[in-house]
Amino acid sequence: MSSGKLYIVQQFEKQGGRLGAGRVMQFKTAEEARSRADRDGDRLGIVVGVVAVEQTVDLDTGEILEEPIILARHGTVPDEVAGN
Repeated sequence: MSSGKLYIVQQFEKQGGRLGAGRVMQFKTAEEARSRADRDGDRLGIVVGVVAVEQTVDLDTGEILEEPIILARHGTVPDEVAGN
């Protein structure tokens, strides 16, 4: 089993009266993901929230091996990533 890190930015949008998932982007480094989330956080509009996470996965199966690490969080995001 070989493991690796994924660096993901997830945007969130208002969809009617609820919060829905928006665009998902993958980056090569934690700093790239954090920078993108920070830029998105500076210009919230249609996108109402954004979170950058580091995730350890099994590269062969895609299985998640550890809890995600929140790198950056801005605006309105679901409770499970808001730290509530």
